[in-house]
Amino acid sequence: MTRVLLVCPEPLGHGQPAGIGIRFIEMAKVLAEDGHEVTTLSPDGGGLTPETIARATDEHDVAVVQGHAANALFAHGKPLPTVVDLYDPFIIENLHYYSERGGEVFHHDHATLMTSLTRGDFFLCASDAQRFFYLGLLIAVGRLNPVTFESDPHLDSLIRVAPFGVQPPRLRTQHDGHDLLFGGIYDWYDPIMAIDAVAIARRQIGDMTLTFMHHPNPELTPQGKSAEAIAYVSKRGYKDFVRFERWIPYEKRGEFFDRFSASLLTFRQSIETDLSMRTRVFDYLWGGLPVITSSAPGTDEVLTRYRAGVVIPQDDAGSFSRAIAGLLQNEERLQEMRDGASRFVIDHQWPRVLEPLREFCMQPRAGKNKDAGGIRPPSILDRLKRRIGGAF
Repeated sequence: MTRVLLVCPEPLGHGQPAGIGIRFIEMAKVLAEDGHEVTTLSPDGGGLTPETIARATDEHDVAVVQGHAANALFAHGKPLPTVVDLYDPFIIENLHYYSERGGEVFHHDHATLMTSLTRGDFFLCASDAQRFFYLGLLIAVGRLNPVTFESDPHLDSLIRVAPFGVQPPRLRTQHDGHDLLFGGIYDWYDPIMAIDAVAIARRQIGDMTLTFMHHPNPELTPQGKSAEAIAYVSKRGYKDFVRFERWIPYEKRGEFFDRFSASLLTFRQSIETDLSMRTRVFDYLWGGLPVITSSAPGTDEVLTRYRAGVVIPQDDAGSFSRAIAGLLQNEERLQEMRDGASRFVIDHQWPRVLEPLREFCMQPRAGKNKDAGGIRPPSILDRLKRRIGGAF
């Protein structure tokens, strides 16, 4: 079998991974179950040093990398077939940080993405919308070219969809309260609208609560919106029903989810909304939690198909409060959505959604089109011939 090196940009040693970390943990499990020898490197304990990467790439047959960890891999590693996981469109997400951090974040993200698209051999993304987005970038850097297209018109050998997955089904402990889970607060979310919506809905359901979680890697993720939410709760006197709790260890989150009746997500519309796949939506469905959420193309389709949630197209707290109160007071509808979540879990097991990665790792290959398929730019003579419409 193949020796697979996973290069994860998020710390994993604390046992409280967020979306990217979860994805790499599950990749490692699936590939190991396929019989591969799997090694995972992460920033913990200097795992991404030049020496560590050079040694690891010398001892493996294929690498899988995500995000900014690609810079270290391509700078210090021995060339080997590399899968670049693009499921997290970080260059789009991080546009939100311009007012806080200026243009440095974008320039770093842009350089990282261009390097990854140029040096990677095979690419994964989370949705069809993302696939078209990245195909546009791949044609811009010359990786999608006539030679590539001629040998593979659908370009499956270049980029495939591999969405987020979930663990095997679990038995949920029934929760009889009216408690909502939001989770971690990234700066593209709108926690204030969620807080206001719950405050309004409490006029009908007085014991309703809303729980946010502190991010496990605050040094990697700006916490502007989180700080804003904490200050807002204090100012409005909402501490009796809005809670901020620690991030839950990955293996214990199932019993944590059992404390809630449903989940709530609020965010404004943007290009980030159009391209991102909300990792927590998948995880909450695994936990048996119906999802009440702002509209986003990727997750809208999932929630509608499985009838596992409520999508609110309006960006106002009143619309959310009515949806929350209506759902939490209708046990039959809640159960229908839990049943839908169960169907979703069966269809989105990790081995199934990671099939494109599994296929590549069985037969790793270096990309043959990194020089635009060997297509040379037209010479001055070629351009002259074309202009006069003939040959000489």
